[in-house]
Amino acid sequence: MSNHLTPLEVCERLIGKPETVAEASGLHKKSAFPWRHASKWREAGDLPSAKVMRALLAHSTARGLGLTADHLISGAEEAEIAEILAARQAGPAPAFTSRRVRAA
Repeated sequence: MSNHLTPLEVCERLIGKPETVAEASGLHKKSAFPWRHASKWREAGDLPSAKVMRALLAHSTARGLGLTADHLISGAEEAEIAEILAARQAGPAPAFTSRRVRAA
């Protein structure tokens, strides 16, 4: 059984609490709470505008949080987001270091 997350739920998992998501999008910290509910213009959990999506994507890219444009439009399966979070916990892959061999 899969669990599909809305774009807002993905942002909350990858970026943080609704207050953090709102501030990352350049809005007042309470702005994200109404996004949980449907309106005349969008479904529950959808983000309100392309401007918000661009700001969240830039925020994520600058911090290596793993959010993608597809997440902001379509949401994601919970397993996919769990993989991103697990990779973040593991940290960056160790850098390859080569030994220089001195010529004799």
